Amino acid sequence: MKKIGLLFLLLVFIFKSAEGQQKKYPSSCYREMVEDGAWCWFSDPRAVHYKKNQDRTYVASVTSKGDITISAFDHKTGKTEHHVVYPKFQHDDHTVPSLLFLPDGKLLIFFTKHNGTMFYTKTLRPEDISAWEKVKKLDMGSMLCYSNPVMLQKEKNKIYVFFRGGYNWKPSFITSEDLGKTWSKPVDMVGKPGADIDNRPYTKVISDGKKRIWFAITDGHPRDEPVNSIYVFYYEKGNFFQVDGTRLGSIKDMPIDQNKIIKAYDGVKTKVRSWIWDLALDKAGKPVIVYTTLKEETDHKYSYGKWNGKQWENSFITNGGKDFPRREDKKEERNPEPHYSGGIILDHENTDVVYLSKPVNDIFEIYKYQKNGKKWAETAITSGSVLDNVRPFVVRDHKKNNEPSLLWVENKMYEHYTKYNSSIKMNLLKPLPSADLTKEAVRSAMKKVADWQLNTPLKHDLADWTNGALYAGMSAWAKMADSDKYYEWLKEKGEKNAWNHMVRKNPKGRYHADDYCVGQMYVELYRHYKDKKMIRPMEEYFDHILKNPSKNSLEFNWNKEHWPTERWAWCDALFMGPTVWAKMAGATGKKAYLDFMDKEYKATTDYLFSEKDSLYFRDSNYFDRKEANGKSMFWGRGNGWVFAGLPVIISELPEGYKNKSFYIDIYKKMAKKLISLQDEKGYWHASMLDPESYPNPEMSSTAFFVYGLAWGINHGYLDKEVYLPAVEKGWKALVGAVWPDGKLGWVQPIGENPKNVTAEMTEVYGVGGFLMAGSEVYKLAK
Repeated sequence: MKKIGLLFLLLVFIFKSAEGQQKKYPSSCYREMVEDGAWCWFSDPRAVHYKKNQDRTYVASVTSKGDITISAFDHKTGKTEHHVVYPKFQHDDHTVPSLLFLPDGKLLIFFTKHNGTMFYTKTLRPEDISAWEKVKKLDMGSMLCYSNPVMLQKEKNKIYVFFRGGYNWKPSFITSEDLGKTWSKPVDMVGKPGADIDNRPYTKVISDGKKRIWFAITDGHPRDEPVNSIYVFYYEKGNFFQVDGTRLGSIKDMPIDQNKIIKAYDGVKTKVRSWIWDLALDKAGKPVIVYTTLKEETDHKYSYGKWNGKQWENSFITNGGKDFPRREDKKEERNPEPHYSGGIILDHENTDVVYLSKPVNDIFEIYKYQKNGKKWAETAITSGSVLDNVRPFVVRDHKKNNEPSLLWVENKMYEHYTKYNSSIKMNLLKPLPSADLTKEAVRSAMKKVADWQLNTPLKHDLADWTNGALYAGMSAWAKMADSDKYYEWLKEKGEKNAWNHMVRKNPKGRYHADDYCVGQMYVELYRHYKDKKMIRPMEEYFDHILKNPSKNSLEFNWNKEHWPTERWAWCDALFMGPTVWAKMAGATGKKAYLDFMDKEYKATTDYLFSEKDSLYFRDSNYFDRKEANGKSMFWGRGNGWVFAGLPVIISELPEGYKNKSFYIDIYKKMAKKLISLQDEKGYWHASMLDPESYPNPEMSSTAFFVYGLAWGINHGYLDKEVYLPAVEKGWKALVGAVWPDGKLGWVQPIGENPKNVTAEMTEVYGVGGFLMAGSEVYKLAK
């Protein structure tokens, strides 16, 4: 087992390192901390690492139904538990709780309505989120929102909770001197003489936990403040101070005049509005901020500000695109939240590091930016995602190399803060599938790949040959799976196709084998559901072909009168076409289908099969083509198609069929040749005879070869002692190309230069081949 594990890790390393490539992962590869959860960014901390008797990270979120939820990730076991503190509280991401650990290890949380009452509760036991005290509330006005608790050791663990005031929108606070049992009356912390009655500053809070609390506040909402500035100040020992230490006033003389506070960002001077995103303290205890500037609603820019002891040093980081909510824009309606950037956050353990969300090809991705002097080094955390990734948050008090340290929101749908379907992701990759040759491991790998495909939209026509190959593999998996959802998924595709082949506009494409590859799936579903409507259109189509066969030659030349695809004039067609004819013969009992298939297959083999090399030329244009090493050109996937089709045909041919031995003979010749061409790492290359010119793995051909070889062992056509090592190596290579989310990489796309195949590339026929291979490898597994 140890040897297998080491080999698997080596394969993964090879795939990651080929041609110096470093894998970049889409968000789907990362684990969910919370499957249903979201948050706003003005209640903090949202996530805290706490280690005493346990080693856990605690996370606050609110579900799409409005459930107030606390989660705990155990760093030793890797497991996460969840507890709904208050079900169906309010469907609004502003209600996300904030977290505060008490000296005894119990967790005290605060959450508010938007807008409304302050609620709070704490756990009954230290480091245990399974049981809580009864939720209590503090009525402090209908405008109240957000919560930011801190505790000061030098003030005998006095608790301060900062929030938007419930009576006048202004930054306010309450205090408790008995660890949250009783509370003071609310106090307005900041006021702005002459401001509009609806003016509402936004506040970020951070503390050293001992004696000092820092604040960053804005003039208001950027929607309402055209020159929205940011002000930073702090509290210590009953007094408030400017960032430079100048006293602003006493806690007894509230509120502070906001106009007198030093600006960290001056929107009046720049004539560009801003919005605060985070506030932290560097190692020297000096404040650092990150914020957006919003010259235009569609032009968000991320910036960084640091107090150097004398003045603020502000610098641009990167462009942030536009707002992330996806809504149907209506000209007569103003975008309700045009300033909702993807989000930016500081690493409070290292304030030279920020994480942010910005759009790439219209999808918001998470990036790390590391400050190096005046420059910023960029590293992608997510790349190539399908869903938007926004509002990153760095876990407070996280420890180095003790992940997760970074969390973010992945949106399946986010139209508004009251209408969303999101999850909380963490910077831990989902586990890679095991390459062990056990039945459990093989099933697990197949399920992971199949589920990835079910969750990934199909980009080709549902009746296209690419999907036909996928359906063939999915049909094999559906027979093994514990759920009917795979059959249902296939059935849905068949129904949308009306159980027909793909029809081309040009009548010369009428017999194209690619267009009825989907028939393999139709027959398998007919056998499962016993519904003849699933094969009736294909039967009518095949009857028409029998009555009106093509008389074209197999020469692969195109002109107005001649389309070579009317017959199986290219080797790929030997998977697309004859497999369906053989299956339809079995389903309908029409021997004429077998005879037609047999005649055409032999014609193609006589034309394209090289007896010398035991491989098929792609088509007649390849007869004289040579590789860089002078050898004949045989494509990996083309021969993969042929070799994967042969087991299907042989299985469908009845015992005693006159020419069954012909197919077995071709199959055995190819099998013998194929194991001699397998790379030592287990995969095959895009070019069969010139791997040096095409060094990268190609997993669709590898999958088809592994399937065919494993099938031959299982059915007694191949010597297990000779061929099993090739199957084992091939399966390990295939599993090693699977991403954490289940995507199969290293698959040459249609029309892509085979020399440029990368770990990121995939296609549905690769998935189909993987599932076909797994269905036979499973039978060999222990």
